[in-house]
Amino acid sequence: MKKIYIPAGETVTYNSLHTGRVVVYGTLHVCGRLTAKEIIGGGNVEAGEIICDDMRVSSATADYVTAKRIVADKLFVRYECRASGQIAVRDYLTAGYVCTGTLSVSLSDVGSCDADKVIMVRQRVSLLGLLWASWWRGLFLGLFHGDKSEKPASEGADTQVPMREDMAATPLPVRMNAKGETPDDDTIGLMIAVLSDLKERGYRVSKIDTAGESKVEA
Repeated sequence: MKKIYIPAGETVTYNSLHTGRVVVYGTLHVCGRLTAKEIIGGGNVEAGEIICDDMRVSSATADYVTAKRIVADKLFVRYECRASGQIAVRDYLTAGYVCTGTLSVSLSDVGSCDADKVIMVRQRVSLLGLLWASWWRGLFLGLFHGDKSEKPASEGADTQVPMREDMAATPLPVRMNAKGETPDDDTIGLMIAVLSDLKERGYRVSKIDTAGESKVEA
C-alpha cells in the first residue's frame, strides 16, 4: 500500500492524489480529488473532493467528502458530506448537506442533515472522549426514549434494560420520575459523567426496586 507522510510544519501540494494511506501532521493541499484508503494525523487536509474509508485528522476542508467514518476537530464542507458509518466532530462542523448513520457534534452550521441519530456533545473533550460520550449518550437516549421501531410500552409497565448474560440475574428497571417526565439533557449528561467515572473505577451500577435508589456493586 502506497503511503504519503507529511511532517509537522510542512505544506505539500498536489493537483490530484490517489494513494493507500496518508499520514499528515503538516498541511496537505490537493487542488482536485484526494482518494485514499485512510487519512490520519494531527494536521490539516484541504482538497476539492475527498474520498476515503477512514479519515481522522485535526482539520479537513473540501467541497465534497465521501467516507465510511470521519473523526475530526474541525470539518468544513462546502457542499456535501457523506459517511456511511459515523461523523464525529469535536469543535465545529459546517456543511451544506450531511448524510450519515450517526452524527456526533458540539457546534455546527449545517444546511440540511439526513442522519439516523444526532448526538449533541456540549463540552470540549478529546476525540476518543467524544466517541465514548456519544456512545453513552446514545445508550441513555435509547433507554429513556426507546427505539422508534419498538412498540410503545403499556401504561405503568417497567421498561427493561437489555442485559448481558452474566448480568441477567440482576435486572435493571428504568422508570420515569414521579411526574411522568423523562430526564432533560443536563440530567442525562450528568448521569453519563458519573457512570463513566464509576466504570473507570471498576464499579457496576444497578437500580433496586424497593428504595428506588442506585446501588454500586464491586
